[in-house]
Amino acid sequence: MTKHDLPDTTRFWPFAGGDLRDIGEDGGFVEAPLAPPGPDEVIARVDAACVCSSDIKVIRMGAAHPLFSERDLAKEPAVLGHEMALTVVAVGENWQGRYRPGDRLGLQPAITVAGRRHTIGMDLPGGFAQHIRLDARTLGGDDEPYVFPVPDQVSAATIAMLEPYSCVEAAYRPNCRTGLKQGGRLLLVTGDGGDAVALDVAMPAGEVTLVAADQAAEAWTAPAKSVEQHPAVDRFLAEPEGPGFDDIILRGRIPPEQITALLDRLDRGGLLVLAGAQEQALVTVDAARIHYHALSLLGTEGAGLADAFRPERCRFELKAGGVLLILGAGGAMGRIHLHRAVEMADGPATILATSRKPARRRALEEDFGQLARRNGKRLVILDDADVPATVRELAPGGCDDVVVVAPDVGLIETGAGYLAAGGMLVLFSGMPFGKPCRLPLWRIGHDGVRFTGSSGSAVADQIAVLDRVTAGRLDLAGNLQAVGGLGALPDALEAVAEGRLSGKIAIYPGRLDLPLTPLGELRRDGSTGWSRDDEARLAAG
Repeated sequence: MTKHDLPDTTRFWPFAGGDLRDIGEDGGFVEAPLAPPGPDEVIARVDAACVCSSDIKVIRMGAAHPLFSERDLAKEPAVLGHEMALTVVAVGENWQGRYRPGDRLGLQPAITVAGRRHTIGMDLPGGFAQHIRLDARTLGGDDEPYVFPVPDQVSAATIAMLEPYSCVEAAYRPNCRTGLKQGGRLLLVTGDGGDAVALDVAMPAGEVTLVAADQAAEAWTAPAKSVEQHPAVDRFLAEPEGPGFDDIILRGRIPPEQITALLDRLDRGGLLVLAGAQEQALVTVDAARIHYHALSLLGTEGAGLADAFRPERCRFELKAGGVLLILGAGGAMGRIHLHRAVEMADGPATILATSRKPARRRALEEDFGQLARRNGKRLVILDDADVPATVRELAPGGCDDVVVVAPDVGLIETGAGYLAAGGMLVLFSGMPFGKPCRLPLWRIGHDGVRFTGSSGSAVADQIAVLDRVTAGRLDLAGNLQAVGGLGALPDALEAVAEGRLSGKIAIYPGRLDLPLTPLGELRRDGSTGWSRDDEARLAAG
């Protein structure tokens, strides 16, 4: 073991259930012995940890949270906090040479071990502590690690904010399939007029189910390992459900209620292709499946199936020079969507951002208005009631991109109505499953619109954000609103829960007594940003 500034004790906030003010013991954090790392462990110092609205959700759900279903929090308290910046202080013998004391690390908290999902800061101990103990689940072993090196010049608060920014970044990176799955399970349904759509792509599937097939469909699917046929859609849907499908192609006009039922047969990560003219009616969709299950929805009214896979029908990024509407921009994640768009050199030229709360609208203007003007972008902050008139004035043909950052079915349906031809609707709403949402899926083929969404992120997404930070194209400190020491955590949680602060709050566990302090009070010279030098002065008291 190599030792580097490893103290005998550490401090942390245990969560044993209860409300926001029940975190800790007797209203305070806990001090406990800090044992050296075992052979397969690395101990890292938590340099900064940011508060997330997910932390509030976990506290409010307590033992009812799915990640705690097999755990008695009263006997085994959790340590929350999943957005953090780390410095290695001690390395177990099996990690010698791969990690060294003094290494600065970022961390992806959502990890998968033996097919099971875990989250650091929820079911695994997190960053609301002075130190964190990491093992092979996070450090990698034979697999890719969930930690990654970060440059010395980047502030700890910025490193901690990589995680929430990466979740937004993932929404604009390829996050679902845009082609049929090789060797997968395919359902091909032929409806009215479907025989006019040529099947002009290679047959990829291993298993095929044909419904109401014509000769062209039978010939196209003949190379598959197995082909099962059904005479009609209603009879197929009336039969007991078998395994789900990787791809579903609806060729020709299919009634909206049948599209809804067929969508239920699409597996996680599945692709639905609407080929041919569809009835211009709304289709009921479980919106949560689009972003949590990474469903891909493509379509064409062209002569052949291949038209559905043209690159312009599969875009993920915001349209350069276009009009972006962010519905629910005032909350923590909405602010990140807005911040990212404002700093994109090749991003939208006009950004419409809504919030129902006047205080949040003022904060958006104060925090991002000048930045938008400096970057040559038009930023319009709106109440929801002002959106229709503003869209008619500034985007009479509709918005090129609409992002919904609120778990509100009505807002999703409204957002879809603002889409221009070729537009993209991004669902970042955290919708619970089972909430029916009516969407104009016919527009996918007719107008080339795109319905997409995402949830969570990967190490690659964090590194993509970090690359933009180090290149000077994104300053995450522009969204940092307050800082505090370890003892300020309950105040920080309460401020986020009550919406008093919608920007990010960074907790510095090395400082015990620093109260929750707005950044402006620490930067009395009027300067902006938050650097490593600022953090050094903060650490020095």
